[in-house]
Amino acid sequence: MNKILISILCAGAMFSCSTEKKVEEAPAAPVDNSIVFTKTQFNNLKLELGNMEEQTMDINIDANGVVDVPPDQMFSVNYQLNGVIASINHNLLPGKYIKKGEQLAQIQSMELLQTEEDYLNESIKNELYNQEYERQKALLADDATAKRKFQEIENTIKLSKVKTKSLSEKLKVLGINPATLNSSNISARHTLVASQSGFVKAVNVTNGSSFNKDQTLFELISTQHMHVELKVFGNDMLLVKEGHDVDFKTPSGKIVVGKVYLIDRTVDPEQKSLNLHVHITDEVYEQSLRPGQFISGSINVQNSKVMALPESAILTNTDGSFIFRMTDGKDQVKFEKIEVKTGRVAHGFVEIIEPKVIEGKIVTRGVSFVENGASEE
Repeated sequence: MNKILISILCAGAMFSCSTEKKVEEAPAAPVDNSIVFTKTQFNNLKLELGNMEEQTMDINIDANGVVDVPPDQMFSVNYQLNGVIASINHNLLPGKYIKKGEQLAQIQSMELLQTEEDYLNESIKNELYNQEYERQKALLADDATAKRKFQEIENTIKLSKVKTKSLSEKLKVLGINPATLNSSNISARHTLVASQSGFVKAVNVTNGSSFNKDQTLFELISTQHMHVELKVFGNDMLLVKEGHDVDFKTPSGKIVVGKVYLIDRTVDPEQKSLNLHVHITDEVYEQSLRPGQFISGSINVQNSKVMALPESAILTNTDGSFIFRMTDGKDQVKFEKIEVKTGRVAHGFVEIIEPKVIEGKIVTRGVSFVENGASEE
């Protein structure tokens, strides 16, 4: 009897657990967050309805960036041999304007001296080879020497000319004129001069310091062709075109105009931004800027077509921006609250970035009445 009772109790317990488990696993009913009105209530609401529509907006995109110069206006000064800085021009200070051809520094290099010596030695050899060539040529005419010896001296001259030419070009790279080099002016000392006019950006050596051929000694920068690099983000990348005007405000409040000259074809993977190359038309203002300076501009994007709604259709609170889409039923009217991502505002309209398409009638005026669920009294 006890065994039967225990079996009944165990079966009951198992049924109870199974029932509880099924109740717990039952899916929750979907939450309907629609706002519902009767037909009478809806008729008392002072609402206006409309659709999302394409609008042409003359809008401005605020963008930040820096003043920059093209790579061909930045100059690194180095020397293709190892050496020592003998003396630096005392006017060579960051920010100082240096004219083309102006002295930067005096350097000393034993490698330079060796190169000059090699060139002069090879030039002398070349003269001797030429003399021997003429002598062998005369002997060959009298059949007094072997043709093979004549060919050897001929080949020796060719090799000597190649080496002389090579050393000559090397001296030109090192700033030495081979045509004026002779035994009386050979020297380990050389003057470095500015290849272009510009401002001193950096001085990386001091008097007496050693340098190698891979080292940048001085840096110059020209401001003749300055421009502005602005960054745009997100959907602004699709709106900006080459030729668009950009407004810059001077410290005095004057508006100076620039133009988008070039748009980068790749997006910066870190900043998720696109670079715009902008030229400023006012040269006086341009020359008042400094490379690397932060600058802000307003890009005039004209005739841009975007999907938009009237400003009055947007309900904005701490949770975000929302619109109400109406669903008309038999005995009642429902309004679905939809979160939207908005963009620019112009001419009483707001750009709708997301969602891209919203079908149906949208409340364009009176959204607060729908949100509160009451009509205006």
